[in-house]
Amino acid sequence: MGAAALAAIAWLSGCGGTPQAPAQPRSQPAASDRGATARPAEPDPDLNRPPPRKLLAINWEATQLASEADALAVWAQIAPTGQDWEEKLDEVPAAAARPLAVALLRGGNFVCVAPPPPIDCARPVFDLPEPAHAAGFTDPCLRRLLALWSVAQLEPDDLSSVNGAGNGGVNGGVRDALRAIVAIPPPESQLVAAALRAVPDRSQDELLALIAIATRAGQRDLASAAIGRLDEAHLIEATSKHHLDVALEVLSAQGHRAAYLAAVTDESMATRARTQAIADLLAADAADDAAPRGKLAPDLQAALVKAAAARDCTVAATAARALALRGDRRFVPSRPRTRSSEVMLRALCVLASYEQLVGLQGASEPSLLAAFVPPKGLERTVVVYDALSDVDDDGDGDPHTRRTIDLVPRAEVALPEQDDLVRAMQRCTGTSCKSADREFRFAWKSIGGELWLSRIEVIDRPPCP
Repeated sequence: MGAAALAAIAWLSGCGGTPQAPAQPRSQPAASDRGATARPAEPDPDLNRPPPRKLLAINWEATQLASEADALAVWAQIAPTGQDWEEKLDEVPAAAARPLAVALLRGGNFVCVAPPPPIDCARPVFDLPEPAHAAGFTDPCLRRLLALWSVAQLEPDDLSSVNGAGNGGVNGGVRDALRAIVAIPPPESQLVAAALRAVPDRSQDELLALIAIATRAGQRDLASAAIGRLDEAHLIEATSKHHLDVALEVLSAQGHRAAYLAAVTDESMATRARTQAIADLLAADAADDAAPRGKLAPDLQAALVKAAAARDCTVAATAARALALRGDRRFVPSRPRTRSSEVMLRALCVLASYEQLVGLQGASEPSLLAAFVPPKGLERTVVVYDALSDVDDDGDGDPHTRRTIDLVPRAEVALPEQDDLVRAMQRCTGTSCKSADREFRFAWKSIGGELWLSRIEVIDRPPCP
């Protein structure tokens, strides 16, 4: 082989082997082939929801609602329960809602939970239970929810006429229904608030009537929230005719003096409203540059003299204190010359409130109780309750109580547990008065044909179980 041939072979060996053909790109599957193998996308459940299942099979176009009997028949077809009432009422057309609402409201029976009896250790109820799933149309807990829906269906004209007439007598039925609702005591509140809101502001007479009923039912907070919707004339009527202290709070002693003076002597007005009226009138007169300094205006003095004989001990004491500070001490509490224990207890009741006022005013005055106590002094018994004690130290048979007895000299006597005593004096039976925490017992002694206070017992009451 020649030199030229050997050189060619060497050159080919250095190039790394036999040359390869250029790579060809892989072919992509056709669009039709891709569709045949890919999984179809599932529909979005949020965008493709099935239509809701209808619960009512009622032909509303052919349904008659000309009378209350018609409406009640439709309610029987609706047959709401505690489980489905909302869904069913969502299917009621707007044209049928109001007749159904009026019929239900007129039927009443919305008291889901009766208020606890006014006895010691009665547990308060704050929440209302939801109706049971199986509860039907006659269940009061379900009916109160249906009533909430019904009140929302009412129209302003349903309560706008003063005499409750019109619209075929519907207004009168709605008026009576709402009055029955606002008479429901706590723990109900939501339904009462809805009934008060349903009355338009232009129906001032009806709004005032409902506020008065709600206040008497114990719905003070709801009445206070609604009282601001009354105009001035109806606010004054609320105080004079309905004795509503919540209305007096909206008025002022300067601008409505007659209403405030009337409240001072109004035995049906709440205690705090009457005592606050006294304070506001005194402040208004003190700020009046034309009023004589240190003297009472004749109309206020006359009101205070009358209030000093009020049945309410706190009102009587407040009036007596106001008069005494201006030189008239005729009504300062003193021991009555009597043989009647009731009269003596009444005098002590006023005395307790009077001396509480003296303490609140920061005055340093000797206790007036000394005038009620015989010369030898006052026997004071204190019974302290200790739930953890298991030793009968005083031998009274009860390991949880400890009794101490002292004879307090006449010059050192003072009313025990003064603030609690004032509260207890509002609940007296015979010679015993009770607060939530203590019982106070009084014993009298006849000397010279007159009664004197000889003993006070202060007894801790066991806590509620």
